[in-house]
Amino acid sequence: MKEIGILPCSGACNVGSLSNKAVVNTLEEKENTDFVCALGLPLGIEGIIKNGKSSDGYIALNGCKVRCATKALMSAGIPVNEEIVITERYDIEKNKNFRSEEKLDEMIEDLKNNVDQFQKN
Repeated sequence: MKEIGILPCSGACNVGSLSNKAVVNTLEEKENTDFVCALGLPLGIEGIIKNGKSSDGYIALNGCKVRCATKALMSAGIPVNEEIVITERYDIEKNKNFRSEEKLDEMIEDLKNNVDQFQKN
């Protein structure tokens, strides 16, 4: 079965926090998924890049239109198979409510469906 790496933006806002929560919850429920470190890739940390490149495909879960997760993957030469932008897809306004769980269940279901789709192909 194909392994998919999922990279949350983990940014300093509600949607960044939501991206991290969604990935953690998805990894707990789906086999052959891997949490890719958003900070280690653009910093060029060799072990993190090696681990990050070990998956068969990648989902970038961006909090907002800045698309930090996508850019982190690209900085290490890792192709993005699926890009999600939380503010756009779920119509959530970016703010500083770090404890928000607005539409979290929907995000988790979407991520699980993306993993299923990728692993079928």
